Amino acid sequence: MARIDQDDRDNMISAVIHLANKDYASLVDDFISLKILPADSDRAAIIPLMDKALSPYVKGGGAKKYEEELKKLYNMEDGDMQSQVGGFQAMTQDALTVLNDIPFSIPPYFAILGRAIVTLEGIALTGDPNYGIIMESYPFIARKLLREDRPEIQSALQEVLYSGSGGGALKMTRLLALLNNAAGAISTKEGAAFVDLDAVPEDGIEFADGLKFLMSDNAESLRTLLEGEVDSIVDIVSRQILRKGLSEAIVALTPPRPPSLPFIGSVLPQPPQLDEMPLPLLLPGRGGSAPSVAVLTLKEFIDLLAPKLDRDEEIYAISLGEAAGEFFGQDAADFVMGDGVLSAKSGQMVLGAVRSGVFGQQSELLSGALAQQVLSAVSSLLNNIGGEGRSGNLESTLDESMSKLSDSERARLDSIVQELTQRSIERATRRLEDVSRIIG
Repeated sequence: MARIDQDDRDNMISAVIHLANKDYASLVDDFISLKILPADSDRAAIIPLMDKALSPYVKGGGAKKYEEELKKLYNMEDGDMQSQVGGFQAMTQDALTVLNDIPFSIPPYFAILGRAIVTLEGIALTGDPNYGIIMESYPFIARKLLREDRPEIQSALQEVLYSGSGGGALKMTRLLALLNNAAGAISTKEGAAFVDLDAVPEDGIEFADGLKFLMSDNAESLRTLLEGEVDSIVDIVSRQILRKGLSEAIVALTPPRPPSLPFIGSVLPQPPQLDEMPLPLLLPGRGGSAPSVAVLTLKEFIDLLAPKLDRDEEIYAISLGEAAGEFFGQDAADFVMGDGVLSAKSGQMVLGAVRSGVFGQQSELLSGALAQQVLSAVSSLLNNIGGEGRSGNLESTLDESMSKLSDSERARLDSIVQELTQRSIERATRRLEDVSRIIG
């Protein structure tokens, strides 16, 4: 009997993640933490050997398939004597390198655990000759990552969601992929041998199931990690919508240029630029005081309230739009990207989202019968103006999602929405607090 302490269990979880994703450089660190490899290991020598030894195993199929994969790897499968000898020599050389140059050791508890795993895997192989224990265990690992909020698990989860090329931003495809992995839907690469963390399975979970999982007790770790990230998402999307919406409004409201006469030019003065006209604007008070008035142009106001997105934020916004399109269609993706914000379709989508209750149930102003009648009337008007759009798809999806939530999950969603709303108000107030006021 062997007892495995919590640190070693966490390192094993990390090792399965890295092995399933073919991240052998990180797997070396896991083996060092598990005391299988020394801290001064020669990574350049170990990583290629790990690839040769472990990749065939991850593909599954037990010892027979492992032997077949090794023969392919060392070019020993064609039956030619020369290739057989050459492959055997190369395999022998790699084995000698492992034995002589890599001072690995197997802890006693790991040997006992290994025997148990081999026994269980053998039983599974009798039912499925292609069974692969690494791939089959990955959904359990994904659920554990999403559920537990201990620092070690949080670190592993953060590595999955944020690592890879492209900087330190959250990878939306990885978040969607991990949610699907936890539900048992896994996208693979290299002949279904390794988990593809950067691809969403085609037969993945629906939005309603994903939202229910996110609001459940099983996603505590993920909610903790994403708390600040969701706030950033709200900020980026709202800034993009405000900036593009203002530009769209300015274009729509700007009068046409006056005609010009041949050889004379313009007779009438050019109309003023609407976004450069100083206007008295009512702004939030400083330090909790009453609202006050400042004179700003619309351009100055929007630059303060919704600063322009930098390049990294623009790239991130594109991934958010793609994620919205994945679940709700192109109209929703366009709205998240700030395109057609003032269109009837956008109005229909916003009203549909409000009616579904996804923005919270706490507001009596929105939940009353009179408010619902007003929302329905405005929706009918927008339908007449812009025609039937695909907003009904968004509203039906959100309605279905909200209906699947339990009372506790719904309360948790309402609390999150309220917190995000409060943070957005505080952020806007901070951005405007240094503006000079003429009244107040």
